[in-house]
Amino acid sequence: MKVLSIVIPTHNSQNTITNLLISIHTSEFRHFGDIEVLVVDDYSMDKTRGIVRKLVEKLKYKLIFLPLNKNLGPAKARNYGVKKASGKYVLFLDSDVVLAKSTLRYAYQFAKEGKVKAFTGIWHFEQKTNKFFPNFKAMRDWVYWFIEREKYARYYLFSTRIAGIDRKLFLKIGGFDEKFAQPTVEDIDLTYRIEKYAKIRFSPELMINHEFEDFWTIAIKYFKRSRDWILLYQKRLKFDPVATSKKEAFKCILSAFLVAFFILGFFHWIFFYLALLAFIQLLNLEWYFWTFVLKQKGKLFLIKSIISSIIFYLIIDLGSAWGLLLAKIKR
Repeated sequence: MKVLSIVIPTHNSQNTITNLLISIHTSEFRHFGDIEVLVVDDYSMDKTRGIVRKLVEKLKYKLIFLPLNKNLGPAKARNYGVKKASGKYVLFLDSDVVLAKSTLRYAYQFAKEGKVKAFTGIWHFEQKTNKFFPNFKAMRDWVYWFIEREKYARYYLFSTRIAGIDRKLFLKIGGFDEKFAQPTVEDIDLTYRIEKYAKIRFSPELMINHEFEDFWTIAIKYFKRSRDWILLYQKRLKFDPVATSKKEAFKCILSAFLVAFFILGFFHWIFFYLALLAFIQLLNLEWYFWTFVLKQKGKLFLIKSIISSIIFYLIIDLGSAWGLLLAKIKR
């Protein structure tokens, strides 16, 4: 039995999978004989399969390639990888991340000691690209996890970008819910089920780099994620830092009022005044993020970030509203 099995689902990952597998290979780590890496290819139509097969014999660790004969979605692909794994613990990685040099060592230590049943990591805000939106999104996540943290809240999302769990516990709770065919809230759903048995530990030592996509790709993902998240919320009727805190939910509401009041202001000046009040309140809630952006990227980037923040909160509003509408229709 291995100490740690790393499960990586791929789907058309030809541009990213090599960097991830090499980052594991070059980690500051000595126990490669105690780990295995399982790449579950979810029916890629690009060169992913050929790239992975060529790397099998060149790496320090055991690489197991598991090609699927049809596209099943990431939840099913991860569950399949776990069934084929032999490790005491399983570490999930998305195919488009790169490990920091010490990350594998920390994950292995968690698995070796066995004191923490589930753990999750974080991604750095630095991006290789100079494009605006990937940098905006990366900094937004970073500030949420590290700077805007609510005083007594525990941040513990079992993010599939990097998260590990005792394999027996994973199988006991049934793994990822396979009804989520697309990557939306399967990680949030699993987080809640893990927490019924064990506390998930957030460990900033488990650091990865992740290159974010541009606006429309992220916007569509968040629309779908909000659509599915609202159904989870209806079951729990509780905000938490796993998906969205009360503060984040209030930002979404404020953004909707801000835009509505601004439009209505063209019909009566009083609405411009109400829009200004909504913006001042949003500024208060976004202060830490916007000051971080100003310090890191300057004034022009800040102006773009303010506009993008409002647009993104509106997308979340629309996704949530669509989810509620679909739920009502199904009833």
